[in-house]
Amino acid sequence: MTRKDNVKLVMEHKKPLWTPNLFTDIDMALQSAVMERYEGRETGKDEFGVTYQYNEEARGPVQVPGDRVVKDIENWREYVTFPDVENRDWEAAAARDTAGWDRENKFTIVQMFNGMFERSHLLMGYEDTLCALLTDPEIMEEFYTEFVDYRISMIRKIAQYYKPDAIMIFDDYAAKDALMMSAETWRKIFKKQLKRLIDAAHDCGMYYILHCCGYLRPLLEDFIEIGADAVHPVQGENNPQELKAKYGDQICFCGCYNNIRILDREGVTEEEIKEEVRHIMEDIAPGGGFIAWSSFFCQKPELYRREIQKYIDKEKQDIHT
Repeated sequence: MTRKDNVKLVMEHKKPLWTPNLFTDIDMALQSAVMERYEGRETGKDEFGVTYQYNEEARGPVQVPGDRVVKDIENWREYVTFPDVENRDWEAAAARDTAGWDRENKFTIVQMFNGMFERSHLLMGYEDTLCALLTDPEIMEEFYTEFVDYRISMIRKIAQYYKPDAIMIFDDYAAKDALMMSAETWRKIFKKQLKRLIDAAHDCGMYYILHCCGYLRPLLEDFIEIGADAVHPVQGENNPQELKAKYGDQICFCGCYNNIRILDREGVTEEEIKEEVRHIMEDIAPGGGFIAWSSFFCQKPELYRREIQKYIDKEKQDIHT
């Protein structure tokens, strides 16, 4: 069995031969046909007009404080022009972005940043976006409907030219210990739009991996209901061991690490990293429904990877004994 096929087993809620591992079993790329986030180290704009500057602490571009593209939500169409998806050299972009992929042996993913909620607060700011969800929900729904129309056209192009096994879209609805809006507001405005994205991916023959940092626990059953195949990163604040035990046969869990208190914490010790890996691989991974993944800012990434691989090597040895 190839590493690709083993990952597909957990995406289809079947038991894998060994725990799939991001570092060895998966190839990923960001699409570059449409510049949805400025990636340079100087100040620059994305194709929506949002201004970014490089931030050393974040290790990447972040929005310039105070930047506002949409000045008035009631007239958002005066400020927002969706990028032209058709007038792109998708073939060249796909060739460039996937040049290093091992399609025969590895599971492949195209990632897309700035989902619905993220795009709206990039255009309007957090405060105005959250207020508009309460004061102007119909207008916000109009924006999200048209944004998702645009994103579905991108998903279809990615399927046609990149041909990945899965699409992974980033949209953080939560902070460390709570949703950024009520669950009721999320269900009223975002749920049906997210289902449209998931259905579009499935119609194109791709799995859908949903990224949502923070306390996503109140929405997990909704994610399952609308057909998400996997969820990432399900951080420690969500009690991923409990969630995976309950829902691991319905959705694939990617990560399940405690990055805030352990992996990403400055000064974390080797023993703390090893204990976190032990917890993940002994208490969460068994039985399938899980992919080993790393945080973006892990303080000791090589140690983390080595420790993960030790457990997986043992699983593979047990297959042949």
